[in-house]
Amino acid sequence: MKIVRGKYRIWCVALFFVMLIFLLKFSEKPKNVNKEMLGVPDAVSSTSTNQDHHLTVVANSDTIPDKEAFARKVIHMCQDNAFHSIMFSTDVNGYPRRLEINVYLWEDDIREKEPVCHIRYAPLEYNDEYDIKNDQEQFHLYLDDKEIEFY
Repeated sequence: MKIVRGKYRIWCVALFFVMLIFLLKFSEKPKNVNKEMLGVPDAVSSTSTNQDHHLTVVANSDTIPDKEAFARKVIHMCQDNAFHSIMFSTDVNGYPRRLEINVYLWEDDIREKEPVCHIRYAPLEYNDEYDIKNDQEQFHLYLDDKEIEFY
């Protein structure tokens, strides 16, 4: 009887440690995000064609509770050139004329998952003179192809 109880205890302790290691492994945050950046959106990739910019933005968060507020914040960050990792080069061509943005929760999700949302900031009528900073009244904000209010 004592041998059975001893084996049972050993198995319980071993199972406990396996579960603990499993929980620690899968609950950790991505290693490449420092504490100051948690919850702060950041553009990690940018391509442009004729002043149409395509960005990849990470939320640096497990969730985006209010996607509309998040979309507005990202556009304001684009207008203010306020991302940590990428800055628009505005000295030669000015600000972008259109933005297409794929949003992921974490940078590690980019290769593994689909975007959690898509943001588009564009004028109704294309005009080479419009840009996202100086002609805001001409632009409309779309979240997952649905127009939302921008302020």
